[in-house]
Amino acid sequence: MEETNFSSGMWAAILFVSSEAMFFAGLFTVYFYLRGRIPEWEPIFGEKPSWQGFPLLNTIVLLSSSVTMQYAVWSIRSGARARAKVLLVLTVVLGTFFLTGQGIEYARLGFLPQDGIFGGVFFLLTGFHGAHVTGGVIFIALCTFRVFKGQFGPARHLALEAASIYWHFVDVVWVGLFTTIYIIG
Repeated sequence: MEETNFSSGMWAAILFVSSEAMFFAGLFTVYFYLRGRIPEWEPIFGEKPSWQGFPLLNTIVLLSSSVTMQYAVWSIRSGARARAKVLLVLTVVLGTFFLTGQGIEYARLGFLPQDGIFGGVFFLLTGFHGAHVTGGVIFIALCTFRVFKGQFGPARHLALEAASIYWHFVDVVWVGLFTTIYIIG
């Protein structure tokens, strides 16, 4: 039997993300169940949101932030702390841009959560995702602060690895949401 190099802290991060995956699986189940069973699925006011514009830009921004986050982890592992600092700051900026874009998208929609089943489910899914992005931005900002203080290096960077795993998870969830809500509809 082969041993893994995962510490108990890394297993904790993996289990946490796994529990969050189950949470989002439940939300996706609600979406598809209601979409298939409710004849009044369309928004009462406004139109279903298009994938073009802010949703597409936000998707590109969030996926780009996953790349910068991964490169930051690789930089810390290799001892390139200065490069990791730049990449982490960029990741926080991109995450904040995503949240701002989501807010702009909400303001332009033309419907609210109380405007029918679609509106309620749309805001539930994207709102919970936005809350997770906010948590991720805060987590990465705290890790960035710790990198600036010299607390992470090649031998010690578990929190940064955990933040990276969480951030990639948030990105994967967004790809699922983007596909489900904006493309499949």
